[in-house]
Amino acid sequence: MFTINAVILISIIFAIAYLPRARCWFASFRPQERLHSSVQHKLALFIPARNEGKAILPLLKSISEQTYDRSKFDVFVVVKDPHDEVFGYAHAVGAEVYCDTTQTCKGDCLDFGFNKIIHTYPGKYDAFIIVDADCVLKPTFVEEMNNAMAGGADVINGKKLVRNYFEDNGRNSNIITQCNGLIWTFMDDMGNRWKSDHGYTTMTVTTGILISTRLVEKWDGWIYKSTLTEDMEFQRDCSLQGWKTAYYSFAQLYMEEAPQLCETDKRRTRWMTGLTHSDFIYAHRMLARKDVHSMIDNYYMFCLWIVYAYIASMFTVALANVISCVYEIVRYGMFNWDVLNVSVIAIGAVYGIFFLLTAASLVVAYKDMKLSFFRRLLVLFVHPFFYMQYITIVSYAIIDRREASWDEIARVETTEK
Repeated sequence: MFTINAVILISIIFAIAYLPRARCWFASFRPQERLHSSVQHKLALFIPARNEGKAILPLLKSISEQTYDRSKFDVFVVVKDPHDEVFGYAHAVGAEVYCDTTQTCKGDCLDFGFNKIIHTYPGKYDAFIIVDADCVLKPTFVEEMNNAMAGGADVINGKKLVRNYFEDNGRNSNIITQCNGLIWTFMDDMGNRWKSDHGYTTMTVTTGILISTRLVEKWDGWIYKSTLTEDMEFQRDCSLQGWKTAYYSFAQLYMEEAPQLCETDKRRTRWMTGLTHSDFIYAHRMLARKDVHSMIDNYYMFCLWIVYAYIASMFTVALANVISCVYEIVRYGMFNWDVLNVSVIAIGAVYGIFFLLTAASLVVAYKDMKLSFFRRLLVLFVHPFFYMQYITIVSYAIIDRREASWDEIARVETTEK
C-alpha cells in the first residue's frame, strides 16, 4: 500500500530527471539565426507516393509555386502500382516517376528511389529532400532548405505545420487533428530547436527533411529498414556516427492529420512501435559511448523512457492500492477511501504531466493554430486524455517485439486541388 507521500516523492524524482528536457520547451521564443546560402545547390526533391492518387495534387501544385530556381531542383516520385494515376499527375509538372512493385515499407521506397537516382544521375545533386505525398510546401520551402545548407549540416529538418487548419476553411480540422497535430510542435519548436542550437541530434522525421548526397552515396541508397519507422533508426545512427543534424524553422511545410481517431491510431501505433524497437536495436552501442557530448546526446535520445518509467510507477502505485483496498474489503469488510484516493491521485498525476505539456504546446504553437479561445481551452483539457492513449500503444510495443503493419492511412478529401 502506498501513501500520498510516495506519489509526491516519485513525482519529484522524475521531475528532476526530466528537467533538462523540459528546458527545451521554450527555446523557440528566441529568434533563430537566419542563414543565407551564396550557392544555389542542385537538389533532388523525392516523393514516396504509394497509392496516393489525387491526394498528391496539392503537393505538386505547391512545388510548381516554389520561389527557388526551378532549374536547380528536380522532382522524383516513387509509386508501387505500375498503373497508378500519379504517373500522369507527376509527368504534368515535369517530375520523373519510378515504380517499385516490391516495396514493403517506406525504407524500401527510399532505397529504390535513391539508388536509382544516384546511379542514373551520378554526381548531379548536392542533396535530397524527402517530402510525403500528403504534404503541402510553403512557396519558400526549397529556397529555405538551400539556405539552411549554409550551416554545414548533413541532415536538416524543416518546420512541420498542421495542414488541416488552412484548407477548406478548416472543414477537416476537428478535436482529433488538433490534438494529434501538437506532436509536431513538441517535436520541432519544443525539442529540435534547442537541440539544433546546441549541437545535439535532432529528431529526423523523413518528411520535410534534407539529406546530403554524401550520406546517400555512402549508403548506396537507404539502409534503415529494420523497422517501419526508418526515421527513428536514422536518427539513432546519426547520433552514433556523429553526423551533424539541424532544425531550420524557416523551411516550412504543412502536414495532413487524419480527422478519424482510428486512422490516427494506425499512424501512432506504427510510429511508436518503430521508435521503441529502434531503441532496442541501437541502445547498446549508444550507451557504450562515454564522452560527455555523447552521454548528453543519449539523454535527449532516450528521455522518453523517463516518461515511460514515471507512468509505470504511477500505475503501479494505483494498482497496488486498488488491490490493497479490495483485500481490506474481503478480509475486514472495510472500504478504505484513503487508500483508493491515492490510486486516483496517482492516475491524476499522469494526466497532470500531460496537461502541463499541452499547456506549453498551446503557448508555443499559438500562432500556428487557427483556433478560437474556447477551442484552445477544449484542446487543453482533452489532449491529455488523447496522449494517455500512448500508454497502451507503448506498452504493447515494449512487450510485443513484432513490427506494426504498413497500413495505408486514409487521406483527407479537400476541394482545394
